[in-house]
Amino acid sequence: MKNQAYSIGEAAKASGVTIKAIRYYEEIGVIPRSPRRTNGGQGFGHRVFTAADVGRLRFIHHARALGLGLSEIRELVAIAAEPGCPGDRSEYRKILVRHLDSLNEQIEHLIWLRSALENLLDAERTGTEGGCCWETCGCMDATLAGADIPIGPDSGRHL
Repeated sequence: MKNQAYSIGEAAKASGVTIKAIRYYEEIGVIPRSPRRTNGGQGFGHRVFTAADVGRLRFIHHARALGLGLSEIRELVAIAAEPGCPGDRSEYRKILVRHLDSLNEQIEHLIWLRSALENLLDAERTGTEGGCCWETCGCMDATLAGADIPIGPDSGRHL
């Protein structure tokens, strides 16, 4: 199986990455352009991918499924290209820890959002004397529902 050659469609199917994504990853340099072609590499013909190429694409597919961004994936692919298991390297682990920290911040923000929306829905609204208008409307004001408004999910700051 190690010497198996894959067309781009076969590589896509075997890795879970779309043909369009493979071409994009080649274009932006996340993966090297396949130098092998069906006509012997003259620049014409169809790309030929190896089992290692498919493994790299599968690695990228799994990283995307974990929510990692292209810049992080680019770093991880570079680490994984070195001999040995990338999971044993501190740089690899630092990237994953950084991503986990970011996810935890996002989760905290989503919990706050859920709470603020629940408070808005539960809050009793009393109409103002002239009716509701832009100057007096509090229907979207989470602070009226008892919540501080964070500026962003990773900022730790509030408005």
